[in-house]
Amino acid sequence: MSQLLSVLYPDTISSSMIGKGFERLFEIIDEIEIDCPNAKSIVAIYLARAVKDEVLPPSFLSDAVVCNLGGDIVDSAKLMLSREHCGSRLEHSWGPGDGRPVEEMKIVVDQLLEEYLTSADLEEAVRCTVELKSPHFYHEVVKRAVRHAVDKSVDQQQLMSALLARLAQDGLLSIQQAEKGFDRLYGLLPDISLDTPNASEVLRGFTARAIDDGVLSGNYQPTLYSIKIEE
Repeated sequence: MSQLLSVLYPDTISSSMIGKGFERLFEIIDEIEIDCPNAKSIVAIYLARAVKDEVLPPSFLSDAVVCNLGGDIVDSAKLMLSREHCGSRLEHSWGPGDGRPVEEMKIVVDQLLEEYLTSADLEEAVRCTVELKSPHFYHEVVKRAVRHAVDKSVDQQQLMSALLARLAQDGLLSIQQAEKGFDRLYGLLPDISLDTPNASEVLRGFTARAIDDGVLSGNYQPTLYSIKIEE
């Protein structure tokens, strides 16, 4: 969407139109936060990126009306733009998904999951997941989280389930992304079972916990695969 604004400016939409759009977002941000708790930080990134991409002038962030309406959002955008190497940072402001290849994203996910299993620091794991800024990629986080823990102890499996539960509770992991991740796991089950013979049982355990935690819907069944969750 940031790239789209750049393409549309200035022939289709002007800086004034874009600015008015942000002002409208500031006015309704409290309503947006009901469904998207981290809305302010997301809008701040959009705002900083718009200035960096020159679809909004820097003076927009010092306008009295804008500062009054935007408050913390405008302050956050100013901070991003003031940081060293802000241009490079903002080019990838939407995380690994904004320009980096999928394989690099997978490496980042694996690293954060390995660190989480070692440290059991739930807050840090959530923070690192948020920093991916790629909610469309969370199905991969789900898949890799379970795969990392499938041959681990029961305690570590429950620890990984706790991470998925927290991501769902915070509104970061949608049921659709979670179900896609579990669907992929069931599809890979024959291969996973080669290295972990009890993988089917472990996956059923993960599925049951995910349903109990609200990560998956109560009537979840893997799609596209003829595998039953309960025997």
